Amino acid sequence: MKTLNLAYPDKSDIKYTVQKFPDGQQNVIITSVVSVHSETITYIAYPNWEIPKEVTIKARLNDFKDLELIICAVASLRELGVEEIHLYAPYILGARSDRKFEDGGNNYIKSVIAPIINSLNFKTVTCIDPHSNVLEACIKGFRKESNLNLVKNAINSIYMKVYDNKPRHSTIAWEFNNTILNKFILVSPDAGASKKIYKIAEQISYKGDIITCSKERDSEGKLTRTVVPIYGNHFEKDIIIIDDICDGGATFINIAKEIKNSSDGSRFKGRLFLVVTHGIFSKGLTELAQYFDGIYTTNSYKNCNQLELLKVKQLNVF
Repeated sequence: MKTLNLAYPDKSDIKYTVQKFPDGQQNVIITSVVSVHSETITYIAYPNWEIPKEVTIKARLNDFKDLELIICAVASLRELGVEEIHLYAPYILGARSDRKFEDGGNNYIKSVIAPIINSLNFKTVTCIDPHSNVLEACIKGFRKESNLNLVKNAINSIYMKVYDNKPRHSTIAWEFNNTILNKFILVSPDAGASKKIYKIAEQISYKGDIITCSKERDSEGKLTRTVVPIYGNHFEKDIIIIDDICDGGATFINIAKEIKNSSDGSRFKGRLFLVVTHGIFSKGLTELAQYFDGIYTTNSYKNCNQLELLKVKQLNVF
């Protein structure tokens, strides 16, 4: 199957250019084909390139500019006669807005994003570590990939000192022995993420404790405290927090503060690590880096710059 890679043009099987107009319009022009004109007819020649029956569009889907490019790419491929088109978008815009949060608003995924994606008639739509099952319920042909490769790479990096930036379809061959698995505690930032962490624990043969954090709020809904129920020998081990999205990072900073700064936390002897599939990092990494010994993510949302990569290890999923 051929790919049209909107995130990394140099990795695209199908060559294209992106046109940008002064009014903000974008368009995708397939350049693997060449227009040939004669006196009586205009037709398309395909130099060493046949129109594929199936194409996968690989793209970031962070905002409506990205969505516009995906729509244009689909339109251009359909014009060429491509029969089946798949979408691989590791992160999908608005994934956290999976319900109507207040009166007068809307269910962003169900009412805004999903109808647009569904109108493009993709054969499949693949996402990594979706925030909830709402995407699967609302998007036709939805497929999800787990964050298992990221978690395995993170643990491998922490304890084996090797970080392998493997493509997303590669198989990570190593298995973790009990010596490694006994060095850390897995932490879920909330109840919503715990089910996925239990599944990951099963897949890596982790038999230790899984800590689920919670939040206490006042009568007005204001966050008053983050509860991290660690005890006993937890203070002697490393702690690995796993979640799907890091936006500003306040949730993870509060957990780290609770572990390190509480009266019990003064006994904490281990290290803190953060594993998040989609690293938005909207408030930068300066404060996060003060609390965590390592941060592991993918490039689903963006590429970290060289300075950020001193603290972050990023797995390529495109």
